Amino acid sequence: QKKQLENMNDLVLRSLGSGSVEVAGELEVNGSIAGPAPVALTPAASVTITKADHEGRILTIASTATANDSYLIPVPTRIGESYRFVWSGVAVDEDNIILRAVTADAFTFSGGLLDFDGDNTGAGVVTAVYPGGDDDQLTLTDCNTFDITFTATSLTNYLVSGYHISTGTASAFGDIS
Repeated sequence: QKKQLENMNDLVLRSLGSGSVEVAGELEVNGSIAGPAPVALTPAASVTITKADHEGRILTIASTATANDSYLIPVPTRIGESYRFVWSGVAVDEDNIILRAVTADAFTFSGGLLDFDGDNTGAGVVTAVYPGGDDDQLTLTDCNTFDITFTATSLTNYLVSGYHISTGTASAFGDIS
C-alpha cells in the first residue's frame, strides 16, 4: 500500500557515508531524478580518475594529447562502483586511449567488449574482445567512438562492458608493462 507524504517530516533518509542515500521501503517518483553531470576529461599522457570526482558519472574523452593517453582507474572500494568512458570527439583519433589500473596487478578485468571494424564490410566487422585472467589494461586504437563501463564486481575486479568502433585496429586487453 502506498503512502503519500503529508510533509517532509514523514520522509526519512539515511546517509551511507558515500554520498548515496538508502530509502527504506518503496519509493515512487513522479517526475525525474537527475543524475550527476558528465565530466569532460582533459587529454594528457596520464589522467588519474578518482572515486570522489568521477564514480557514477559519464566521463567524456574528446581527443588525445599524446600517442598513448592513459586513464588510470582507481582500485574499487565498493562493489558496484562504476566508471563510464564515452568518446565525445567529432573525428577519428589515430592515437591510443589506454584505460588501466593505477599500478600493475591492482585489479583484473572480466566481461568483454563488442569491437566494430569500421573499414571492414565482411564477416570480421564485429568481434567480441575478452580480457585474460590477469589483465588490467584495455587499449583502444583509432577510435571512431566508444562507450565502455567498468563496474566493480569485487574489490579486485571490474566487469567491462560496452563497445568500441575503430578504423581497423581491434581493442586489446593486456597487462600493464
